[in-house]
Amino acid sequence: MPHRLFLALAFLLTASLSTEAADSPEWQAGVARVVITPPQPMWMSGYGGRDHAAEGIIHDLYARATAVRDAKGETAVFISSDLIGVPIKMVRAVSEAVEKKHGIPRRSLMFSCSHTHCGPALDDMLSYMLDMKDADWQQVREYQLWLNDRMIELIDAAVADLKPARLSTGSGLTTFAANRRAPKGIGPYDHQVPVLRIESPDGKQLRGLVFGYACHNTTLGFYNWCGDYAGFAQLYLEDRHPDCVAMFFTGGGADQNPLPRRTIELAEKYGRMLATAVDDVLDDGELTPVTGQLKTAFRNIDLAFATLPSKQELEDVQKTGSRFLKARATNLLKQWDEHGHLLKTYPYPVQVWQLGDGLTWVALGGELVVEYQLRLKRELGDNRTWVTGYANDVMAYIPSERVLEEGGYEGDSSMIYYQMPSKWKAGLEQQIVDTVHELNRATKDE
Repeated sequence: MPHRLFLALAFLLTASLSTEAADSPEWQAGVARVVITPPQPMWMSGYGGRDHAAEGIIHDLYARATAVRDAKGETAVFISSDLIGVPIKMVRAVSEAVEKKHGIPRRSLMFSCSHTHCGPALDDMLSYMLDMKDADWQQVREYQLWLNDRMIELIDAAVADLKPARLSTGSGLTTFAANRRAPKGIGPYDHQVPVLRIESPDGKQLRGLVFGYACHNTTLGFYNWCGDYAGFAQLYLEDRHPDCVAMFFTGGGADQNPLPRRTIELAEKYGRMLATAVDDVLDDGELTPVTGQLKTAFRNIDLAFATLPSKQELEDVQKTGSRFLKARATNLLKQWDEHGHLLKTYPYPVQVWQLGDGLTWVALGGELVVEYQLRLKRELGDNRTWVTGYANDVMAYIPSERVLEEGGYEGDSSMIYYQMPSKWKAGLEQQIVDTVHELNRATKDE
């Protein structure tokens, strides 16, 4: 073969390979949603004073998910749900099934909830604050098993929907959240609205939106199924953008409330405000493309309790305490019978995802106060860090060191309703933050 002809063919081959590389998708994404509204009336969660089952429906409750896969085949799934919490038993059952079916490890599944207080009671410790009878508990446990199956089907559908996609991120703003600790409205807050846009490679089809806000989802407190402001925001976005699945996550909103509240009109208003903040991000055209690889890390750490009551103290509470204290004492005595003692610590989930080169996504369990979100954004980079609370297990409030020392509901008394033996031991904030940094470094060193 003449030398010039060889060079020409080599050039054409190289150009062809380069074009294929340029055209090959850096990301794939799949989206899905399923209805999780209980098929029949049952007890609702969120408020210990509830005394009967749901009476009606404002709109359906949903679980939604997006699966993302990088060019090397690493896959992760984010799950958003119109639920009060994330039962750890559900997480374990669903994670095990998904790993067997799809090979997706636990570290690459992120379970979140909107923390609506107009959703169903779940098979978790928080439901013991409700004055339910045995038949009510049986219904809750049957619903939980049905819900577990819906979650598995949801993830199956999101994985099956994987196709070439373009991902980009941005940040919006809305201002209805206010710090609820005394003096109200004065304490720290975070009004940013992080947004992930998922679209077709040519940008013509918006397929998915992931967005968050650090605020309690507690505008409403009636006896009708409703996703509250977060539910309205998701439905507004899906109505404005047909064929798009809109997925909400709660940030560090444990000490933040929508103010004022308690009317359906306000819930709809806050939902529109949040949806408009997301749309503003889409409209400004300044989103940052997500490039690079997907890396995930997960670890449970042992958070210690400050004190442990004696068995005699628990038996005394069973005789003289309030309904809420009696429920906690009964559950702690069951723990005593099972282990011969009370557990000194609780396994707390910490998760970090690197979504490409520009986004660090931190997911922390429990009802997380806003100071964690603000601190992690300062330390990891404000413009490149997302913090999701209420993730992977909602077992209690997670106060900052300041809130823990001040006490009050978020720092102390809320532990009664979560069936915990006492408030947390001092030092938990640094323990959690240090773990986030360790996982962050581990994902970057891979």
